[in-house]
Amino acid sequence: MFNQPFEQFEIFILSFFSLDAFNYTFFFFQFTNYFFYLVIVTFIMLMPYFMFTFNKIIFNTNTNSNLLINKCINFFYSPFRLISGKIQLLFEKFYIFIFELLYQQVGFLGQQFVPLFFSLFSFILIANIVGLVPYSFTLTSHIMLTFTLSFSVFIGLTILAIKYQPNFFELFIPKGVPGALVPFLFVIEIISYVSRTFSLAIRLFANMMSGHVLLHILTGFCAFLYSDFYSILGKLIFLIPFVLIVAIIGLEIGIAFLQAYVFCVLISIYLCDVFTLGH
Repeated sequence: MFNQPFEQFEIFILSFFSLDAFNYTFFFFQFTNYFFYLVIVTFIMLMPYFMFTFNKIIFNTNTNSNLLINKCINFFYSPFRLISGKIQLLFEKFYIFIFELLYQQVGFLGQQFVPLFFSLFSFILIANIVGLVPYSFTLTSHIMLTFTLSFSVFIGLTILAIKYQPNFFELFIPKGVPGALVPFLFVIEIISYVSRTFSLAIRLFANMMSGHVLLHILTGFCAFLYSDFYSILGKLIFLIPFVLIVAIIGLEIGIAFLQAYVFCVLISIYLCDVFTLGH
C-alpha cells in the first residue's frame, strides 16, 4: 500500500533469484521497476508482430491438433490474412487514424513518417493505460521519459529542417525588423524554438502525474470513510466518493488517449514547419 501520493512514482530496484552463500547475497537478476514496465510496454507494442510471426508458423505447418486448439489459433492468429478479421480491422482503423492525422497537418509529404507516429502514439497510449492498472507504474509520469521522447523528436525535426530548407535559420529572423534588433530577436526566437521540447515533455508528464495523484487522494479518502464509519449511513456516504472515483478513472482513460493524440498532433505541426518554412 502507498502511504503518500507521490510514493507511486518512486523508482526502486527489483531483485529476483537471490542466493545466500558464505554470508553474502547474490542476485542473478536486478533491475528497476522503471525498466520492468518499459519492457512490458514494449512487449505489448510488439504483440501484433509476434502474432503475425506465429501465424505463419502455425498455418505453414501440418498439425493434427484437436478442434478446440484450432479454434483458439483461428481466433487469435487468423486476423493477419488478406481478408481482414475483427482484430486486424481494428489495427487498420488505428493505422488509418494516424495517417489522417498526419495528412491533415503535413499532407502527402508526411506519409513516410506514418510508422514513426504510429509507434510513438502506440507507446504513449499503452504506457498511459498500463499506468492505470492498480499498483502499477506509470512511465509517462516521469519527465525523464517524456523529455527523452520530445528531445529525440526535436533533434530529428531540426536535422530534417536543415536538410530540406537551406535557409532554415532565416526562420529565427523576422522580416522587416531593424538591423539593431536582429541579434536580440534571434536569441528570443531560438529560445522559443527550443522551448517546444520542454512544453511537450512537461505537458505529458504533468497531466499523467496530476491525474494519478488525484486518484490516490480520492481513493485514500474513500477507504478512510469505509473503515471509520460502521453504520449504514457511513456506508452510503462511502458510495459518493466511490462513484466519483469510477467517473475519474473513465476520465483518465480518455486523458490517456488524448495526451497521446495531443503529443502527436503537436509534433505533426512542427513537422509541417519543416516542409513549409515560415515565421
